[in-house]
Amino acid sequence: MSIFCNVIANILHIVGILLICRSYLQLKPKTKDKYRDIKILIISIVASLIINVIENQTIALIIYLLCIEIILQICYIEDSRKIIICSVWVSIIVEIIDMISMSIVNMVCIIVDYYSSLIENILVAVLSLGFIGIVSIILRKITDRGIRNIEVKYLVIFTLNLFADFLILALMTHVTLEEMVYQNKIAYIIIYISVTLGLFVQMASVILLLVSRNMHREKELIIKQYLEKQVNYYEYLKEREKETKKFRHDIRGHLYFLNKLKKEGKNQEFEEYFQDIIGKVDDLENSINVGNDIVNAVLIKSCAEAKSKKIKLDISGHFPSQCNISAYNLCTIFFNLLNNAIEAADKTDKKYIWIVCQYTEKVIIIEIGNYYCDSNKLDKNKLQTTKNEKEYHGWGMKNVEDSVADCKGLMDIEIKDDKFIVSVTLKNEKEDIAK
Repeated sequence: MSIFCNVIANILHIVGILLICRSYLQLKPKTKDKYRDIKILIISIVASLIINVIENQTIALIIYLLCIEIILQICYIEDSRKIIICSVWVSIIVEIIDMISMSIVNMVCIIVDYYSSLIENILVAVLSLGFIGIVSIILRKITDRGIRNIEVKYLVIFTLNLFADFLILALMTHVTLEEMVYQNKIAYIIIYISVTLGLFVQMASVILLLVSRNMHREKELIIKQYLEKQVNYYEYLKEREKETKKFRHDIRGHLYFLNKLKKEGKNQEFEEYFQDIIGKVDDLENSINVGNDIVNAVLIKSCAEAKSKKIKLDISGHFPSQCNISAYNLCTIFFNLLNNAIEAADKTDKKYIWIVCQYTEKVIIIEIGNYYCDSNKLDKNKLQTTKNEKEYHGWGMKNVEDSVADCKGLMDIEIKDDKFIVSVTLKNEKEDIAK
């Protein structure tokens, strides 16, 4: 019976570890192994049985960590180094939570004057899994990115804080058990339970604060990009106006010289000079304007970047005169989609990107497409960044999805032949815009 209880407890521990890896760390799961759950169950049972009969705690710990690493290798497609780090870190976190849960279970057993080693481990595992699950649910309501983007130094601080919480609780447990013999038993029980619950709340709060801080920094970055693009756009308009005034100032002289060439019968020179003027007029008229300042700003910046990489940008369509989509969301959508498109188009021989803006009475439709060559990176269900600085990239499409969802819109990705097309439909209604 004790072996059975230990096996169940170990399986619950592994479930907690997998929950942290999936909901907190957002590791990339493997989707093609239909026997994955059976493999995990078999490995968990076998490892638990081996650990149960081994007296050497060091060997038992090594077998436990090896079991966790094998299970993570089965479940996720991350590189081996990352799997090893995650298996060790998550095991430490779960073990500390288990120790805190153990203190609570022991105290409850003393209070009710009942102790059974058969169910102790199961109660501890259930309590730890419950805490991990509750925080996971709260975290998912705030963001579906988990803690993956949080800097490592903050995760280290959190781990040390968690260990400190355990030491505090262990010390308090010792003091409480000593004083309960001589003092008011009920008072010490109430204080102990309150402090314990407070530690759990503190752990959850630290995780949620770290996530909120990271989300706030990302939003600040996008707002900064938005303001920079607005400044660039107005600088661009100022420069265009300056060029237009210069051309208007010189137009009388150009016309006089054309008339002179015509009268002198210099037709070839007349034609060349005339085409030069037409080209200048075309340049002045070739200002980007889709009827929205922030979109214009992003398009101008993207056009300059694309031109430097010899990528052709074809822009068509227009925004409605009454656009209720927030500048923040428009900047996020266009900035990230165009960045991705330019990055992909720069790696193929077909250096061409098209942008189409359309609208109806209630919706705005945006289509951005490009050619690509790195097909192994393009699974629309799990798009990956190809940038070197992966710590700061890789969330572009996720930011787009969040902005589309904020507008109660839809996003569709079509990958066909050598084309990658993103279509975004946004509701253009005042009541739907929160910002």
